[in-house]
Amino acid sequence: MDLGWIIVTAIGAGASPAAPPAALTCAVATPPARPLSFTPSVGLTPRPVTVRGNLQLTGCVSPDGSASALRSGWVSLRVTADASCTSTARVRDRATVVWFGADGRPLGTSTITGGPGSLATHRPADSLLSGTVTYGPLKGRRASGGLTPDAGLLSCATDGLSRLAGTGTMRFG
Repeated sequence: MDLGWIIVTAIGAGASPAAPPAALTCAVATPPARPLSFTPSVGLTPRPVTVRGNLQLTGCVSPDGSASALRSGWVSLRVTADASCTSTARVRDRATVVWFGADGRPLGTSTITGGPGSLATHRPADSLLSGTVTYGPLKGRRASGGLTPDAGLLSCATDGLSRLAGTGTMRFG
C-alpha cells in the first residue's frame, strides 16, 4: 500500500497533527478503600454536587524531559458541578498536588484550578481531572485525564453514586 496515499487521505479526512509530547504523564487512581465522595449523590438528573477526595499519581514519566524529577504525586481535590450519571456542567475545581521524586522525598506543591466548564460524556468523572496548573511545578501547563470508574453507568442510574473509585491516566501538557 502506498504510504503517501494514506497520509494524504488522513489529512483530507481532517486528521489533526500529533500533539506535542506531554511534560508529564502519570497513572492516576483513587487510594485503596478511599473513593471520592459525592454530596449529595449523583443520579439521573443533573444537580449541584460537591466532590471531595484524593488521587494517587504513580509511574510518572516526562516525555519531553522537562519534568523528569517528578515521579509520583498525591492529589487533594474539591470540585463543585452540576452532575448526573452521564454529564457534568458548570465545573469548578481546585486541586493541590504534592510531588515526590524517585527517592520518595517531596519536590514541591502545585495548584490546579479549573474554571467554569461543561462536559457531556459517558465518563463525566473525566471532568474532575481538567484544569490549569496555576502554581508550583508545571505552572502554566494544562492538566487533563481520564478516570474509569469501577462501577458502571447502570449502577449509577439505578442506585445513585455517592462514592467513586477508579483508575486512569493524567497528562500535564
